[in-house]
Amino acid sequence: MKYILTSALVIVLSCIAFAQNTKIRLLDSKYYYKSSESKTFYKSLISLDSTTYYIEGNISFDNEGRTIQKLDKFKKDVDYTKIEDSDYVSMSMDPMFKEYDGIVYIQFKKIEGNKEHIKKLIARLDEELMHNDSAVNNYLDFDKGVGIAEYFSKDFDEAFQTIFSLLEEEGMIKDVLLGKRVYMDGDDYNIEILYPLKYEGTFWSF
Repeated sequence: MKYILTSALVIVLSCIAFAQNTKIRLLDSKYYYKSSESKTFYKSLISLDSTTYYIEGNISFDNEGRTIQKLDKFKKDVDYTKIEDSDYVSMSMDPMFKEYDGIVYIQFKKIEGNKEHIKKLIARLDEELMHNDSAVNNYLDFDKGVGIAEYFSKDFDEAFQTIFSLLEEEGMIKDVLLGKRVYMDGDDYNIEILYPLKYEGTFWSF
């Protein structure tokens, strides 16, 4: 009887944990690269649980090579899932990575005393993402006071959700930046932060 009750409790707790997982998805994103200013302007629609957010902003580099992300517009509870703007286009991947549909970026902001934990988390992510065949690890690097990892995704939505859910489960979601590569001109790219949703600031993108 004790074994049955313990098993039942494990199942219930697992169901509760699963139910609490935040659902996140990039519904659409469009870009406009202004070469005269070396800026990429973006418009994104992101679904977080049952709410859809519309976000406008721009990304560029500072003199030290860091990414500057600025937020121009943020709307909650919009009722559309596609961006209609003839001046903005969907991002094209570098032909070198044509077998992938996106590259997920992770920055761990707090690495002091956490490097081993982060390495174990990345190893677990590698296993999860390889199991569902949604992404492969590009690299993990600790430099400039942060940890940066990238995943080449075959299914961006599934890979991003898997990464988000594991970080949430590990209690690290508030200490990371999650984004994607945005190609600007040829093989030149920058990073757009997708989560936190209202993020703006300066960060090392690689």
